[in-house]
Amino acid sequence: MRPRHLLHVTYLLNFFIALHTFSVVYVNSSVLENIVSARGVGIIYALASLAAIVALIYTPRLLRDVGDVRASLIFVCAEVIVAGLFVITLNTWFIIPLFVLQTIITRLLWVDLDIFLETASTQNTTGSIRGIALTVASVALVLSPLVVGFLLGSGTEYGRVYLFSLCALLPAVVLLTLSFKHFKDPRYTHFHFRNTVKRLFARLALRRIVYIDFTLRFFYAWMVIYMPLYLHIYQGIAWGKIGIIFTVMLIPFAVLEWPLGRLADKRFGEKEMLVGGLCVTALATAVLPFITTPSVVVWALALLATRIGASTIEVMSETYFFKHIQPKEADFDSAFRMVEPTAYVIAPLFSSLLLLFLPLPLLFLILGGIVATAVPVALSLVDTE
Repeated sequence: MRPRHLLHVTYLLNFFIALHTFSVVYVNSSVLENIVSARGVGIIYALASLAAIVALIYTPRLLRDVGDVRASLIFVCAEVIVAGLFVITLNTWFIIPLFVLQTIITRLLWVDLDIFLETASTQNTTGSIRGIALTVASVALVLSPLVVGFLLGSGTEYGRVYLFSLCALLPAVVLLTLSFKHFKDPRYTHFHFRNTVKRLFARLALRRIVYIDFTLRFFYAWMVIYMPLYLHIYQGIAWGKIGIIFTVMLIPFAVLEWPLGRLADKRFGEKEMLVGGLCVTALATAVLPFITTPSVVVWALALLATRIGASTIEVMSETYFFKHIQPKEADFDSAFRMVEPTAYVIAPLFSSLLLLFLPLPLLFLILGGIVATAVPVALSLVDTE
């Protein structure tokens, strides 16, 4: 298969894996909350992400042994099994270890997709390719809450959502089996965790962009865990309406990331857009605790503002990072993908501690301040233009 056709298939693969992942991401915390407390949900997320970090350490070794295509197929098939078990063991304690396994597998799948995309990228096309990939995933992200809202309505039959998630993954099995037979793996760098992290942080540009990406992933972790609980339990908004709110909220990911990626390649560097995105996200998030109405329109617009900033940060941080590494540096890729699970370890543990002293709404005010700490870091970046 020619490289361009392989890239198009990778975009399609990206869509189905994203649809599988995002269709359950906003109901997971509510499902877990039926078994443990809100603070317990945060601890489970932290433990699952810690396990994912350990798995990511060994990912380059697996890639060298079996190749990216075979590793991806193993992960996808394993995830199909886990998703099936989710459906039949819902509302039992079995979902806790299954949630941990699902967290690990999905993190590894995103690393595999990164390698497919990085192999097809050049310095002048990284922003465009990453922007398209993020946009394709974002279409799935926008569709997911609509699907969840339709499947749940005003009820809580979460098994329907997990069954849909399973079905969304099946096309990925077919694509990996039929379309990637002639993919040539790059020569993967051996991953020594301590040495890789040391080398990564020795490069000033990478160190700064990792911190910016960490604040974004910290924001996502806090929002994914607590915003659905806050809207559903504290504001009394039904899942059907939450689906509408989240769909509006996520539109910027589908609309902005591709054109912003192209702008980063053709006209502007990443620095200015990163600063703007961070400022918008920090301010919009800090306002959330002061919204007391259960109005769908008000919440949709408020959360839309947070994601306009977040989508800008996401595509700019990805573009900046991958312009500074080579396809063979899978160890840097794995280390970069550890940023998200690391945030999912620290954010829920920190928030669980705060919930001992503060009401849940104030968590969002604190979160806005945390995001703001990345603004001076972004101002210190040197554009890749």
